[in-house]
Amino acid sequence: MNCRHLALVLAAGAVIATGTSRGDEIVLSNGAPSGSYTVLIGDKKQWDTPVGADAVTSASGYLSVESDMANSALTAQWNGKGEAQFFIANDGPADYTELLEQDAALVVLMQVVAPPKRKAVIKMGCGYPCAANANITELLKALPAEQWLRVSFDLKCFADGGLDITNVDTPLLLTTAGKMSVSISDVTIVPGVGPDATIRCR
Repeated sequence: MNCRHLALVLAAGAVIATGTSRGDEIVLSNGAPSGSYTVLIGDKKQWDTPVGADAVTSASGYLSVESDMANSALTAQWNGKGEAQFFIANDGPADYTELLEQDAALVVLMQVVAPPKRKAVIKMGCGYPCAANANITELLKALPAEQWLRVSFDLKCFADGGLDITNVDTPLLLTTAGKMSVSISDVTIVPGVGPDATIRCR
């Protein structure tokens, strides 16, 4: 993703929404996928292992995910032994054109449990290998440890970076080959907040 402007607006942009509205696209809520979405993890042995109520580890053992019942969240922990990904997929492609026209942003309620030791990337996918991505290593390192924040990513960044906005099947993917641990409670695409997102391209 080649953003023309990247801003770390932790005071304002990181906490931009306290709830959901009728226009939001809810992807994950209180640690559970919404509607037709599914949470998966993967590594080189199998890229699409489903995540359920019980703790699960990727096929090569690089990434484990478990429920954080106290915070209604999922905690993903990479052990640094190889590249692995945590992602949320739709059961079919979705057209986000209207959301893009509404200046939407991908908003993630999360906390950094352990910051990345190597490059960490966020992606939105439009049918493999179609995707747009951004390096968020420094962002995750800059976030206060173990504090819940709503971190937002301007949807325009992904569209400008090559995402086919009419064919989005993976609204969120996090990947790294190094050690890292994050907890995620909510993932929502929220209209109107793109211009003030934590990472924006305007």
